[in-house]
This record gives sequence, C-alpha cells and structure tokens, in this order.
Amino acid sequence: MLAVKAKLFDDGLYAAAEMAAQSGKRTLLSALVGLSPRVAAAARLGGIRAPESAEAERLTNEFLRDDLKSKPIGFFTWSDSLRQIFQQDRLLQEQLSAEDAAALRKGIEASSELRRLYATYLDLAARLTNPPPVETPDLRNPAGSWFLPPSRSHESELVKRLYGNRPIPEGSSLADTLVEELQAGRLTLKPTGASGWYDLQAWALEPLVLLERMPEAARLQIGPAYRRQLRELFTAIIALTRETHVKQAEIVRVGASLGWRWLDRRVFVSVEPELTTEPIPTYYERRAEGYEVVREALESLRPLKTMRRLTPDGPVPTSLDEELEEMTEIFRSAAAVARHELGMAPASDVQRSAFSRLVHEPGLPEDIRMMVPVFHDAGRARTKVWAILGWVTRPLGVSFATPPAVEVLSGRPVVKFVGTNRQIAIPIFAETYTTRLLTRDEFRAHCDRYKTRTAILENL
Repeated sequence: MLAVKAKLFDDGLYAAAEMAAQSGKRTLLSALVGLSPRVAAAARLGGIRAPESAEAERLTNEFLRDDLKSKPIGFFTWSDSLRQIFQQDRLLQEQLSAEDAAALRKGIEASSELRRLYATYLDLAARLTNPPPVETPDLRNPAGSWFLPPSRSHESELVKRLYGNRPIPEGSSLADTLVEELQAGRLTLKPTGASGWYDLQAWALEPLVLLERMPEAARLQIGPAYRRQLRELFTAIIALTRETHVKQAEIVRVGASLGWRWLDRRVFVSVEPELTTEPIPTYYERRAEGYEVVREALESLRPLKTMRRLTPDGPVPTSLDEELEEMTEIFRSAAAVARHELGMAPASDVQRSAFSRLVHEPGLPEDIRMMVPVFHDAGRARTKVWAILGWVTRPLGVSFATPPAVEVLSGRPVVKFVGTNRQIAIPIFAETYTTRLLTRDEFRAHCDRYKTRTAILENL
C-alpha cells in the first residue's frame, strides 16, 4: 500500500514537472520551428504555432498512425495539455536526419538562451527519469542526431543485450528474466553518479528479490511462499513505476497481541511477533533517498513552494515542498518502524507516530489497473507490455525463529511464543503481447468485460 501511495504521488509530481518544464520547451521550439519539419510537426502537436509544410504533415500523420509512439497513456490522459506534451516530446524522441540535426545544432548554438533552455530540459529529463542510452546522443554532441532522446532503463538495456536483432523465444518473460539476472549477479540496480530517479526507484525494489543480501536478512528467515510473493511484488511495483516514466522511458524495438488464560493458577502469556509493515527497511530507506534526489531536480525548475502536484481534477492545495517532505518522512518512518520490529534499532516516538498517522489515513484508491509497453517485437509485429490486473489478498505467517529475551517485572508467568497471521495485498502482474495499447480507462473496461486473468490476456 505504501508503494501504491507513492505511485499516486509520483504521477502527480511528474505531471507537475512536465507542466512546469513546458514553458521553457515552448520558447525553445518556437525559436526552432523554421529549421526542421520534425520540430515544426512536434510543436503543432504541442499546441505551439508553427509553419505548415508537406513534410511536417507527413511526419505528423506517420507518427499518429503508430499508437506505440503517439498514444498518451498513464497520467498523460489527465488533460489536453498533458496529452499535447506527450505527443510533442515523443515525436522529438525520433532520430533526426543529418540535415535537420546540423540545422538545429547551429540554431541552438547561435543563442546562449536557447543553449540554456535546451540543456536545462535535457538535464531535467536525465534526473527525473534517466540519461539517454549512449547510442542516442543529443545535439550537444557534435555527432548527436536526437533532439530529445528517450531515457535508458534497466529493462530496456536488458532487452537489447538479450535479444537485439535475434528472434525472441516463445514463452520468454522479461520480468522473470530481470529477476533471474539480478539474483545471478549479472545485473545490478545500484545507481551510479549519472543515475536519475527511475534508477533510484528500481534500486529501492532490489530487496524484494535480494533480501538475503540486505542488512535485515540477519533478522529474518523467509519461507518459499513469502519469497514468491516478494518476487511478485517486485514485478508489479516496477511495472507501476515504469508507467510514471512512460513518455520518457525508451521503448526498444527488438527481435524479431497479548492473550491471558488461567490454568492450575499459573499465568500463561502468549507473545507473538509485532509486524505492522513488511520487514524490508532497505526498500523504504532507498525510496526516501529517491525523493531527496527529486527535490534537487525540481528546484532547478522553480521554488517547490510555488509548485503543486497535479491530479485528474487539477492541482492539489498543498505545495510540492510540503508534500515531498511528507513522503520522505513516511518512508523514513516506515524504515524506522521495520527496523524496530526486527530488533535492529529502536524507532523514536516521532517516527512511530508518523507511521501510525499513515496507517490510519483514509483508504487509497484501489483501481491501479494499467498496461505499459516495455519493447516492440518486430518479428511478431506485437508489443510486449507489463500489466496490473487487480489485487489479490494472501495470508502472511509470522513467527519467531529466535525468541526474544523476556524480562518479568512481576509474578511468575509462563511465557509462550506463538505465531500469527497477517493479510497482505499483492497487485496481480502479467506480461503479455498485445496488438494495441490501451489507456488506463480502456484497459480497465477491458478487464471488467473479460473478468478472469486468462480471458483478459487472451483477448489483448
């Protein structure tokens, strides 16, 4: 539920950043529309006045016929302005002709203000999602031929490494392969100095599949069923996270309690483990660190006190400055409570109180069903997507592997250590091919129509 709360917040934060950044892009594109038909076409899609030409018209029509490139999904369906930004920037992610690249590079270099605006947006995209792949250099590079290149991701780099131009094996699962590569040590999610927010979000999820390598592992013995559930949670949350970055992330084309009872006048005390959050403090701590990086990135746009997170109904009343501080506090307090419950380090009253406030907040919206593309399989002429189909609730059994020490303050009770059960909610993840991309509303209507996992996937 913390991950879903973060997802909803992250969407609104990213939407606000996109709206704030559009002002600078509008100025940049307005100055360059006469130098490239692609820029002119993108500007018109973004609601910017631009000259008409047969080539710009051809590029626009070709782009709009390709849903994988042009169809706004995720939070970009919230408003016309966001839809326009999505299509404008997606068209500008295409490789430029040598002639267009040279003309645009010359135009940008001729003005210090245009150089500043161009660098500012590219740097923002690199920090909010990730830098571009090395093979798609932007126009600051003398050999660059991408105006606004897409951002790399661990999953897109893995797809390119595994498949490239080779046929993709029948029945292969990118999500399963991602987990297997992590567990085998052939892939690491550890961020580098160049990493953006998406890398940090992925790194935060690493404990879900590599829990035995985390500090909390010394305090835990994990059963196979819970290990499987953590793996499912990893794939579900990374799919939700990718959808937040759907415009910017590269889509590669490849492949083809206490209880008392009396007995014989003795007091029996049953002690069960205290568990109010899943025992993965490293995940929560890394999530908090990601928000610190986002704060620095957004401050480059404008003071956070003047920015508001967006929702489908418009901006919220609270500033992003306050909301980011609250989200950081939530995850840091969750980490502190998890460490406390594992016996690693005590949590302060302030931290436990902050986490308690979160637990007692009104329920979150439950409908997180969506699909997000991860790559296009040229051999099959279909797109591989990650999808969330809904929720399932499962029992989680918890017991002491090593009983804690007990201090008896009065009387002579018999202490018994017992296990307990908790109910946890898991998003249902699926990876499948589809012939068409669906918005959240379209995908949810599809799920409502076909109802079962098998029918939903078969009819995509």
